[in-house]
Amino acid sequence: MKVSILVPTYNSERHLAECLDSVLAQDYAGLEILVADDNSTDGTVPIIKEYATRDARLRWWQNPRTLGLVGNHNACLREARGEFIKFVHADDKFLVPSAVRKMAAALEANPSAVLVGCRQHLTGAKSSPTIFAKVSGLFNGRQTIVASLEQNTNLIGQPTLAMFRQSAAARGFDVRFTGHLDFEMWFHLLERGDFYYLAEDLATWRVHSGQQTARRANNGAVEDEQLMFMECYCAKPWLKLAATDRMWFSQIYYLRKKYGRRAGPVTSVMMAQIRSPAFAWQWVRHKLTRPVQNFARHLRLRSGFSPVATQVLPG
Repeated sequence: MKVSILVPTYNSERHLAECLDSVLAQDYAGLEILVADDNSTDGTVPIIKEYATRDARLRWWQNPRTLGLVGNHNACLREARGEFIKFVHADDKFLVPSAVRKMAAALEANPSAVLVGCRQHLTGAKSSPTIFAKVSGLFNGRQTIVASLEQNTNLIGQPTLAMFRQSAAARGFDVRFTGHLDFEMWFHLLERGDFYYLAEDLATWRVHSGQQTARRANNGAVEDEQLMFMECYCAKPWLKLAATDRMWFSQIYYLRKKYGRRAGPVTSVMMAQIRSPAFAWQWVRHKLTRPVQNFARHLRLRSGFSPVATQVLPG
């Protein structure tokens, strides 16, 4: 089979049937569907069993011990046999039957691409998702990393919105990161190849307080992840060569804002990479443009209008 659809579950009964319906409706031939349950205590397992009787492509198991969010993602990866990997979180779903087919076609047609994503689409929250670009196309992987750091945001989006080559992800998800689970993996992949963007709504990410990442954020478990993440990345030689003044300023500004003095060691390394006049100009630019951006976002949310392009990268 060409594509492995991976569905890690834990107490997912509320939205799992809707998720699996969208998976089984995909029109792509050559799928395997793996569902890994991390010892749910609700009605998740009976739902999985019911769907497994409907379609022989669906194989499922319950982990012998609870692995946690990252561990369960890696358990899925270890079992996958497909060339391309497509995670679908149990509270998310595909929006169209052609989603897998279109993502797989993009990877097949672009050998340099290790990651493909679609237009960000959110369900269950009044928010304005980031639009990566106005049109579909191939984008340099490392430039995409720099652009994400310039905006201090995940330009690719959540795992349900992306597909990647299994060969480029052999390392698995980094167990140090839960809140940054996808963000760190995208960077790991984009250091190794390019990103193909599909300017279509193919899948949706459901935003709600019951998500595993949200629960961990609420209890402080992911508090230091952004700081640790940038400690890892700011030391990379290639990033120092590719970085822009805007990128350094953005990371210095937001790390100081979030962590205060604790960010000192990593922001001092970053400050050595940007000249004082350039830093001052970026500060002025930020202060002038941020209120306008916030006001525009507020208007979009009040009107219910979802989103305008915030970043267009060079191909």
